[in-house]
Amino acid sequence: MRKFNVAWWAYSFPLTVLALAAIEYAEEVKSRISHALMLVLSALSALVSLILVVITALHSNTLLACAITSRSSTPNI
Repeated sequence: MRKFNVAWWAYSFPLTVLALAAIEYAEEVKSRISHALMLVLSALSALVSLILVVITALHSNTLLACAITSRSSTPNI
């Protein structure tokens, strides 16, 4: 597994927008395929978001340490 990076959150936002668009589409079209697509994309979006929340919480010490280190190494002007 690659090193954790906050930029991983960038995967969740387009996926969530796609799931929301699928919900709107399923409400208009009312077919089984559109409802299945809506359920799959919504579940995938929720799963990715949940995984990112857990991974971010597990790596919060690393993220905070990097932020504190970078802030203390910048010169005061």
